Amino acid sequence: MDFVSSTLITLSEPKGFWQTILDAFKNGLGTYILAVILIAVIVRLLFSLVDIVNKKVTMKNTEINSKMKPELDAIKQKYGNDPAMMQQKTNEIYKKYQFNMMGSCIPMLITMVLQFTVFLTLWNSLQAVSNFNIAEKYQDIKNIYANVININSDENVLSGIDEVGLGENDHLKVEILTNKDGTKYMKVFVVKPDEEIDIGREVVFDDSLANSNEAVFGLIDKYVPEPEPENSVTAQEKTVTRYSKQILEAANDAVEENYLATQEGFLWIKNIYKAESPTSPVFTKAEIKKYLSNYYDKTEKAVEKENDYEGKIFDYVIAGIDTKELGLNGYYLLTIIAVATSVLSLWLSNRLMRRKGEPAQKQSWAMYVIMPLIIGIFTFMYTSLFAIYLIVGQLMMLVLTPLTTLIVRKWTDHDDKKKKEKTEVVVDYRRKDI
Repeated sequence: MDFVSSTLITLSEPKGFWQTILDAFKNGLGTYILAVILIAVIVRLLFSLVDIVNKKVTMKNTEINSKMKPELDAIKQKYGNDPAMMQQKTNEIYKKYQFNMMGSCIPMLITMVLQFTVFLTLWNSLQAVSNFNIAEKYQDIKNIYANVININSDENVLSGIDEVGLGENDHLKVEILTNKDGTKYMKVFVVKPDEEIDIGREVVFDDSLANSNEAVFGLIDKYVPEPEPENSVTAQEKTVTRYSKQILEAANDAVEENYLATQEGFLWIKNIYKAESPTSPVFTKAEIKKYLSNYYDKTEKAVEKENDYEGKIFDYVIAGIDTKELGLNGYYLLTIIAVATSVLSLWLSNRLMRRKGEPAQKQSWAMYVIMPLIIGIFTFMYTSLFAIYLIVGQLMMLVLTPLTTLIVRKWTDHDDKKKKEKTEVVVDYRRKDI
């Protein structure tokens, strides 16, 4: 290639605790979807163990509160005008029933802190993974586009096309192949109405080409034909070949073929790295410019700000992908399912923890709005991977809640039985022989 660049982009995979686990599971299972599902199952199982302890404390405190309530109401009525005395008597009641206000809140606070820590850190990791995969996929197809366009400068390939002959109804096809050692190369074919002819020329694939925005733009500016009429006056004379148009079409075809072959979807979702919404599964120009800018140094940022190479290149590279044929990435179904399962799991947990005849706790109703709203926002706005993690976690909670509640009830009954045995005085009226 005869265009030298000063701007080189090197993508680096995100690192961290969750990324290490995700990559390990992905390498073993083959896809990020299965990795995320497995993480959701493991996290929910671990939190179920914490939930058992938390529910045990909650159930015990609820029972103590129900016993203390009549006495506390009486104290409030009797000493309502004397706050100091009322507090003293209240503390006496707490001591009588061995109730510790702080101790009853600590398990719940620890559980909430752990859950939100996992929630936020995993969300951040999955978003970073998604952004990286989008950027990497774009770099790959940009590289393919640039390499195919670069064939214009290869006299060996052009002479091979001349030998075969390119008719009016013929077109060019370029295949990107991989050697045993991992290196890539391109083969050029002339496709006629009744046959496909290999021109017998192989072209080395330059893996670093897409990392150079100036180089790619230089190729486009040099070899891609202008859409204006042939007699129009242009500021810069392009170095084009008589095969430039056909090579451009071959580049578009190669980009679309690679995009479709490497697209990662799940169920009805076309692109798992974007939000499941009624928009195109193809990444947008704004997304690409935002994600790739994270890898620029100060000099590269200045060059891009001045020239907007990435924005200009994007329009050419994506032109070959039929976005209308791809359809929509989703219909907000993940958001609806995530919110519904969140409300249902909260209701089920509340319902199973409440004893017969016991009124629902007032503060729990706020959770029916707050938690589903938070979950709805994150599934609506961010990567589908995180939405799937949340849904699997909620479904696991629906399955495990009856089991954890049963364990807590058995545990509580066992403790009550042992406590009762200790307080009972056993009198033996049998005659004993001396």
